Amino acid sequence: MHLFRISQPHPYVAAIRVWYDESFPANERRHFDDLLNLLPCPDMHLCALVAHNQPVGFMVYWQWDDVLFIEHFAIDPEQQGRQLGQQALDEVKRIKNSSLILLEVELPTDDISQRRIRFYERLGFSLNTYTYAQPPYQRGNPAIPMKLMSMPAIAQQQDFDTFSQMIKERVYERFYH
Repeated sequence: MHLFRISQPHPYVAAIRVWYDESFPANERRHFDDLLNLLPCPDMHLCALVAHNQPVGFMVYWQWDDVLFIEHFAIDPEQQGRQLGQQALDEVKRIKNSSLILLEVELPTDDISQRRIRFYERLGFSLNTYTYAQPPYQRGNPAIPMKLMSMPAIAQQQDFDTFSQMIKERVYERFYH
């Protein structure tokens, strides 16, 4: 498994678009064309997850100094159950200068969201207990209550608030029209 960074139009983009649109509700993602417009941003990484020379999923992550924020991550539904998600996250853990990895998860209100949290916990992430909401992708829309998971756990509320504000400013508000 390797992460293939998409920096310009590429044949993998068609599959990524399908997985992106099908894996995330419209209010929890950008319009795909808006995502492609961010390709020149040096801190944003749109990556195809490639195994055996085939795309099997994708990840969008942001990297700032020693902090890495995973915005979106999905495996092709036809490829699930083959430990590809674990392999992809193992690759992320190897990215240099990333002493803190963050990602958002839905509140643990149903079996699917609880299983997703357990998956990340098995890989070393901690579910932070502090209140968090995903900022809206478009100005004026409501924030979405979620949880922020991290590796390692964030021990202090003040640090959590600093990282939450960083995500809000650098991933969401920075791109409001």
